[in-house]
Amino acid sequence: MNDLPAADAKDWGGRLPRNESIDLDDDQQAAAERVRQRQKVWAERSGFAATDDQGGLIGPFNAFVLRPGQGAGFNQWVANDQRNSSLPAPIREVVILTVGVAWNAAYEIYAHVAVGRSVGLSEAVIEGIRTGSVEGFTGAELAAHRFTAELVREHRVADATYAAAEAAFGRDGVLDMVHLIGMYLATSALLNAFEVPAPEIPPAS
Repeated sequence: MNDLPAADAKDWGGRLPRNESIDLDDDQQAAAERVRQRQKVWAERSGFAATDDQGGLIGPFNAFVLRPGQGAGFNQWVANDQRNSSLPAPIREVVILTVGVAWNAAYEIYAHVAVGRSVGLSEAVIEGIRTGSVEGFTGAELAAHRFTAELVREHRVADATYAAAEAAFGRDGVLDMVHLIGMYLATSALLNAFEVPAPEIPPAS
């Protein structure tokens, strides 16, 4: 990724102070370095920005540094899920984007449009999740999207929706999907509680 957002384009911290504006203790400094070594590299490889053009952390990454213990635990959860999930990468992105759109979590949507594109999710599905259309979804994509949308919006899943998800992904896949939903509900809550802004989503290339 070559185009990083300008440091002065938005108040990237939202309701939180930027790491660069405060004196970090040793644990916070170590957390900032870990984020730059790991999450920043993954973000840029996936096509979205984890920093501004001056190197300041944006999105949830700024918040992770402010509370390094919680941030480290959350990132371990994410890394473990990425290593061990039975769900294909495009299906994971269907789930994550569905959560982000349901919560209108701007940075989550921004980041995972990029990740979705990087793992081969079609533009029709990405746009459909954002607009409410299911045209062009495969059966598996539709099962994941409907399961996630019902659980997030209704707090329950209908028997037919559950059966379709289990048929598509098996019991382990449904368990993995629920863990993934919980992970990105937490991310959405963090982003929205602190009004963390996002860069503009670039058009499809």
